Amino acid sequence: MSDYLDINNEELLKDFFSEAEQQVEQLESNILVIEQDPTNKEAIDEIFRAAHTLKGGSATVEMSELSGFTHAVEDLLDAIRSNKVTVTEDTIDLLLHALDIIKDMLAARSNGEVYNQDVSATVAKLRSNIPEGKENKKNAAKASQSKAASKPVVQPQAKTTPTNNGNTADPASLLSEYEILELREAVPADNKVYAIRVQFDESSLMNTVGGIQVFAALKQSALVLKTIPDFDALYEDEFHPEVLYYVASDASESDLLSIANIPDVTLNAEIDELTFSAEGSASKTKSVNADVVSDPSAAETRSVAADAKPKDETPEPAAATVATGEAEHPKKSPATAANAAHSSGSVLRVDAKRIDYLLNLVSETVITKASLNQSAMEFNELYALFQNANGEYKDRIRKLLDKFPSYLEKIQQGVDLNTIKKELAADYAGMFELFSQFETSMKYSVTKFRSSAQNLGRISGELQEGVMKIRMVPISQIFSRFPRVVRDLSKTLNKSIQLVIEGEDTELDKSVVEDLLDPIMHCVRNSMDHGIETPEERKALGKSEQGTLLLRASNEGNMIVIEVVDDGKGIDVDAVKAKAVERGLLHPGKNLTDVEAYQLIFAPGFSTSKTISSVSGRGVGLDVVKTHIEKLNGTVTVVSERNRGTRFTIKLPLTLAIIQGLLIRVGEEVYSIPITSVIESHRVRSEEINRIDSYEVFNVRNEVISLLRLNRLFGVPSAEKGDDGHHYIVIVGTAEKKVGLMVDSLIGEEDVVIKPLKDQFTNSPGIAGASILGDGSVSLIIDVGQLLDLGLKQEMHARERREASIW
Repeated sequence: MSDYLDINNEELLKDFFSEAEQQVEQLESNILVIEQDPTNKEAIDEIFRAAHTLKGGSATVEMSELSGFTHAVEDLLDAIRSNKVTVTEDTIDLLLHALDIIKDMLAARSNGEVYNQDVSATVAKLRSNIPEGKENKKNAAKASQSKAASKPVVQPQAKTTPTNNGNTADPASLLSEYEILELREAVPADNKVYAIRVQFDESSLMNTVGGIQVFAALKQSALVLKTIPDFDALYEDEFHPEVLYYVASDASESDLLSIANIPDVTLNAEIDELTFSAEGSASKTKSVNADVVSDPSAAETRSVAADAKPKDETPEPAAATVATGEAEHPKKSPATAANAAHSSGSVLRVDAKRIDYLLNLVSETVITKASLNQSAMEFNELYALFQNANGEYKDRIRKLLDKFPSYLEKIQQGVDLNTIKKELAADYAGMFELFSQFETSMKYSVTKFRSSAQNLGRISGELQEGVMKIRMVPISQIFSRFPRVVRDLSKTLNKSIQLVIEGEDTELDKSVVEDLLDPIMHCVRNSMDHGIETPEERKALGKSEQGTLLLRASNEGNMIVIEVVDDGKGIDVDAVKAKAVERGLLHPGKNLTDVEAYQLIFAPGFSTSKTISSVSGRGVGLDVVKTHIEKLNGTVTVVSERNRGTRFTIKLPLTLAIIQGLLIRVGEEVYSIPITSVIESHRVRSEEINRIDSYEVFNVRNEVISLLRLNRLFGVPSAEKGDDGHHYIVIVGTAEKKVGLMVDSLIGEEDVVIKPLKDQFTNSPGIAGASILGDGSVSLIIDVGQLLDLGLKQEMHARERREASIW
């Protein structure tokens, strides 16, 4: 009853694109492996398996242009695997070029289009690399199949294998009583049930997916109820000589037979109508064979329709076309569904052990929930007990007050006080015990509740950690793309560069990974273009002619550190300073340290390259790096040594969903500062704050730190001092660029769940998002990078106003 092979099924297409991307990555990485080691049999086998899987998957979802072209690539890979073709640099270039075409085909389909570029030249090159003997054999096979397909009848009688000679079981007898009941319930009203037995051509180039192709064709006009073998077996990479399809349809038998017969794929098809009795049995009523179809023109029409397909949809002549009776049963193209499926969200693959861990935590949560529910019931009972005790206590107090006049009279009459005390004790001594049961039960319930709350806190913490781990993916997802980038760019730059990757198993949040590709890409391109010298220059400097580029990832606490290191010529500090002076970024007389000069290369539009090329020269690369990394609450630094190389270091939080924040109070508002941006905090007196050119500053270990008053920056009424008369200052930023934020008080550290701002609040300067605190109030999260820029702009405006008032 599977609906899996519906080509308009978004879930199927989403799975296909996810699998295809993995297969393409596997192809690319292993092609680069055999370039370095052509004898690596394991890599060659992996390449062939990936290409074969991609071909079968694309045929399943009827992407004929992709399956056909991939089949041509598979032929060359098969020749390489059989040691009939030697792997050379030209072979690798051809395979990588073919892989780029496959990527373009996938991209076109994911955008709701069909790739229509002419790939015949590439296919010809792929064929020309295959030894002559094999090529002639394939050409002969194709010619034979083409001749057979051109006949007006469905298939030649000589290839027909009788299926009703008694050797094949009755399709009705193959169904169990339960299966018959299941089929009866699934059959739509006014539809008949048929058993279609299809025999397949083993000589077909794509014989292992023939059963799936017929399945897809039948689904256009019928509901496929069951297959023998099961659909899962059809999807395996095995040839099945015969498949039995149980379908429900209102189409005629001849139409169904016409659809089930696909040129170059099937040999023969037979259809039986099935009827179900009230007792739960099935029987065959009549049988029709493909070669006695009353209207042979149906097969001819289908064949013509298949041949009339535009060339741009089937660029590879060897590809098997899925015939679905298009002339008689027009169908919707899956392009729109493909686009929707691919763009609806990325797929995240998770280790089953992590899911099991979460399931265990959920079970603990259920137990704790039951304990808390029981505590809530106990508190209700305790409240009722308290009300009863309190009511009795009030009644006794009322009676006592009512008896006071009589006690006073007895005293006046001279009754002994001890006698009155004994009387009071006898009547009201029990009042002291009224709340004892409530007190005992309350202590027990509070202890139990506190234990449950502690368990809930532990479980929620572990659950948070477990969910974060589910979102964690290895950085190899982006590192794996760089071998191809380095190879192609090395050829463009005429340089010899070896890429070394370390720490590719380091994990970080998926949302961070998706935004990290561009910054690392720009750093790598900068190192290759500006850093590493040409082989001639390196030889003259006494270096190895081959340069080395290192990509390394590692963990430091709750941060991830990514390094891009080259052994090139380093950064020319004098050239950087001269360019900065030329662009007006630096005063000619100002002295800069090397570390300060390195930061200039991140300025927008800054480039020391004298020419503009497709690789560099426009000054946008490192500016993009800094902008992207700061958006991720990270930092980027650069260190260089002349003729020794350059190191770019990117530091990022492992996740952007939950962060540790320092809660501060300004007036009545509470703000959160990401703890990764906090350097230190101080409590200072008013006289410790000084002014330099109308800027407020204070001294920290002989370092002058500028001050920003958050109440003035955000327009929040504030006393600007704590209850003790001191000012609280939080120093934020990086080692190169920091500022002190003056706040009213420090509340403490807390895990902060980041919620994005929407609508008119999206572009609020200095605010990265919002969070809900434990008391239900909203706390805005400060964007330290934007806050520094905002403070500098306000300082510049103040200086301009001051200079204007002087003149």
